[in-house]
Amino acid sequence: MENGLNNLFAYSTLALYNNFKSVTPPTIISHIPSPTDYDYSNGYIERYFLQKSNDINSHIIEISANDIQQSTNNYYYTVASLTWRLTGSPQEIMDSNAKSIKSAITTIPNISHYLSNLLQFAKIK
Repeated sequence: MENGLNNLFAYSTLALYNNFKSVTPPTIISHIPSPTDYDYSNGYIERYFLQKSNDINSHIIEISANDIQQSTNNYYYTVASLTWRLTGSPQEIMDSNAKSIKSAITTIPNISHYLSNLLQFAKIK
């Protein structure tokens, strides 16, 4: 009887593994934001990023707000969002964006490598 339970456990484990293996991750489409006049008048945009959950050294991909929902409920990827400052003095913009990156680092540790230009999209006042 004990042998039968071991076989049942082995079968269940293999079935679970094979089901997990057959699930394919969703197709991810990279997105580079294009701030609008409204975004510049607001001074900020939201940016969304994901990275493979099992590899902190994998590529970081920026995605659109529309794609964030399908990625949030997906165990293949870790998702982070941040508020990106667009306007102000160069120092204000860099300080604000550095703080946003610092908060996102807790979710995606190497995001600072992806966002190395703190003045990206900036309109200097």
